[in-house]
Amino acid sequence: MAKNKKTVATGNPNKVANIIVGVVAGIAALIVVAVIVLCSVSVAPLDGVKQPLRYDFYNVGSTDPESTNDTAQSKIRNAMNDMEFSPMSAILQWNWDYSYNFVRNTKGEKIEMNADEIEEISATSTAFMVEYVYEQVKIENGEVDNATAQSLKVDGETIYFDRLKVVIDNSDGGVGELYLYPYIYDRVTNRVADGGVTRATYRITAVKVRANTTAAYAALGDLAQELSR
Repeated sequence: MAKNKKTVATGNPNKVANIIVGVVAGIAALIVVAVIVLCSVSVAPLDGVKQPLRYDFYNVGSTDPESTNDTAQSKIRNAMNDMEFSPMSAILQWNWDYSYNFVRNTKGEKIEMNADEIEEISATSTAFMVEYVYEQVKIENGEVDNATAQSLKVDGETIYFDRLKVVIDNSDGGVGELYLYPYIYDRVTNRVADGGVTRATYRITAVKVRANTTAAYAALGDLAQELSR
């Protein structure tokens, strides 16, 4: 008596291949969409900084601000607003974080600067500096009235200021780093001794953010030449 043979069901190889192709095509489509989105949007590094009362402009290698009129002020404002970049270009350069970050040492500790060091920040041999000048904050009983100050969120912490020094070097077409130095003018220039934070104990930490400074650097260079005529 012959034994019944068991039939082993086999899947349709064409169907399996179609499923694989469909999955791969779906993933590829998602990647294409992601790339298009990352290329189409832009990051404005100084978007969180409000327009000041005026800009003090320091030419490369100078420790004194240039004399500027309304036209020059407008050109500075346009330059500082022209540092955008697409996230895709940043990713291709292995730059992933576009938020404001404190400058830290190798241990992850914030690097603090005292009043003397803040005063010394200026343009360098290769970099311009633009200082944002706001209405001075009110200080009562030694404490800053934060409602009268400018603010910025950095690493989850809110910092307050009425002056902001921005040092602009040339990122040469790439996405580089822009350094910001927010501080309270009265704490640095005056010897406040009214029971609050005095000049001797005042400290800040510089802030860095990603930016494509190429166009801004060129515009500031053109302005510097105009002002020197």
